Amino acid sequence: MKSNYKSLNGYIEGYYGRLLTWGERYRIISRLKKNKMNFYFYAPKEDEKHRVHWKLKYNYEWSQNFNKFCQKAKQNNIKVIIGISPGFTFNFIELEEKIDQNKKSNDLTTLLKKARFFLNKGADDIALLFDDLPNNFQKIYGPFSSEGFFHALLANKLSVLLNKPVYVVPRIYSDQLVYEDKNYLLDYGKYINKNNVTFYSGKNIVAKNVNKSTINNISKIVSTKVVIWDNFYSNDYCPRRIFLGPYVGRSEINDIMINPTGLIETDLLILDIIKATRNNLHPKSIWKKTLNRHNVPSQFFDISDYFMKPNFGQRPVINKANISTKAIESLDFLLWKWKSPLSREWYPFLLGLKQDLQMMTNDFTSERIIKTQTKALASYLIKR
Repeated sequence: MKSNYKSLNGYIEGYYGRLLTWGERYRIISRLKKNKMNFYFYAPKEDEKHRVHWKLKYNYEWSQNFNKFCQKAKQNNIKVIIGISPGFTFNFIELEEKIDQNKKSNDLTTLLKKARFFLNKGADDIALLFDDLPNNFQKIYGPFSSEGFFHALLANKLSVLLNKPVYVVPRIYSDQLVYEDKNYLLDYGKYINKNNVTFYSGKNIVAKNVNKSTINNISKIVSTKVVIWDNFYSNDYCPRRIFLGPYVGRSEINDIMINPTGLIETDLLILDIIKATRNNLHPKSIWKKTLNRHNVPSQFFDISDYFMKPNFGQRPVINKANISTKAIESLDFLLWKWKSPLSREWYPFLLGLKQDLQMMTNDFTSERIIKTQTKALASYLIKR
């Protein structure tokens, strides 16, 4: 029953704020094949039946579309993992009581039916996601209840009933979150069936570096195969920003999947950037060539420092913003003269940058600040 995939790499539709169309998902499948990636992980936070109302059934139209999507993936040698996020409303006390009686709880029965539905429609694997749940398990189930144990218990039970490994995104999915419950990963690792697979983000939710030691450190605790859930290009936590630079700081790892933006043209570009620059000795030059192939104007490189990578770590450092006449001219070109599917996706980020630079140089009147910024930010900026 052990997972037999040699490596897992590909695309995670796992962000907030955006939901792809089936046609856009087909395009990603084709790009994954082109770039020799092998997995598509369906777990969008904006699909209400994935998370908030996970107990509800999908309708006939969605079911047919999902079946066609899985067929398309299979034709391109792409495996489909589909996620279910039951943590908000799953009754874990009933689960434990029924297991003691060798019975299935009502919620486990619902979960099993949904998992089998996905597998019957063509999905290759099932994932349980417990990420981003409120830290209130002991408040609900008592001060001595172990959230890590219960999440492992549910994954193990589902795996046995399906007779196949289950992928798990634990609630503590980064070192950064351990402070919330220091026993969670210890208990999860003690009880999780070793044939299951654990997703983890590394030292931080958005990790600066991911390598073999990252995998080894968490593997010692959970004792399962570990796949990195990489938020390097994710921007749902900072929707005024977007990251488009080379894929760096990820080395010696085969099992890593990317959770990007949900902007289809941008994500197709990001997949190409990952393929071209990962483990490359000259990532900056090959990155520029990749953007050139996507017809990104040369003017973008004049302001690209603002879009290269996230600010990592617990105490990120502010880098000084360099403002030049050339940068403003290039921004104006990109805003008003560059016309393409990519330019339309990047417009709000480019315009936001220009406004920020104008405010830095006091080239924005109070009237313009009030018109373009939220009331809260406008009040703060004007007071300063």
